[in-house]
Amino acid sequence: MISHDEQAPRGQEPRPTAASSRRVARKDILLCPPRYLELTYEINPWMKKTTPFSRERALEQWEALVAAYRKVDAPGRIELVPPVEGLTELCFFGDSVFLCEGKALFGHFRHKEREPERAAVKEFLLARSFRGFEVPEGVVFEGAGETMLWNDKILFGFGKRSDEVVRHFLRQTFKKDVVDIEMEDASFYHLDTALFPVHEELLAYYPGSFGPIDTATIESFDCEKIKVSEKEARAFACNSIVWGGVVFMPTGAPVLRKELERRGLGTVEVDVSEFLKFGGGIKCLTLQHYL
Repeated sequence: MISHDEQAPRGQEPRPTAASSRRVARKDILLCPPRYLELTYEINPWMKKTTPFSRERALEQWEALVAAYRKVDAPGRIELVPPVEGLTELCFFGDSVFLCEGKALFGHFRHKEREPERAAVKEFLLARSFRGFEVPEGVVFEGAGETMLWNDKILFGFGKRSDEVVRHFLRQTFKKDVVDIEMEDASFYHLDTALFPVHEELLAYYPGSFGPIDTATIESFDCEKIKVSEKEARAFACNSIVWGGVVFMPTGAPVLRKELERRGLGTVEVDVSEFLKFGGGIKCLTLQHYL
């Protein structure tokens, strides 16, 4: 069980720093426990049915992540979503929806194995008074894995798991400018596996996931950039989030962590190694509702 008295991972007590005062999008977060997580199919290069996997260890890692979030004095709410038997990857709760300002844009999965999750996600969020919108049948959109709010713009990834046309539905639904970025490496199939907006003046990204045109687009952003190495990208360094002014990031990314701390940011490392076997990390486990 989760205890409010648990220590933050690796003995770190997260605390806001001077850099925390920079504007980041206000948010609530939602998380679903991996109660029924199973490695029974392969739909991305990370998933191998022969890889040893421990659901017990995954639950421990998830509980440690939630406990670490709760130790931070953040303005938003943390809501836990009940798991559903048979929906093995529901712990990656945001992969079929993007939430912003009380609106929910629901998508469809690229792979049939995950499409049943969509109804459970939709039912849960509509019961909480989100205004629901949907992309048309036949259009693939993998939700928060491909979308993030940054400087009041929506950054949107397409090419591997989402269709480029989704940018129009994002713009229509949320009334915001959309910057679309094509994903070119099958191992980094969602935008949030390769790009991490830290705050309004800083983002980190792995250049190997993008072609020259989209790399130029990222480099054109009026902010500082940190380039993440392939080694740390494969540890899902870019699949991090900021909560309460603190960066929550996976173990295995010491260079990025040092670069963030050098800029005055507090960091907390969390072991999510069991989820990497599914191609998921901290942000995959944390659905953000941008307020």
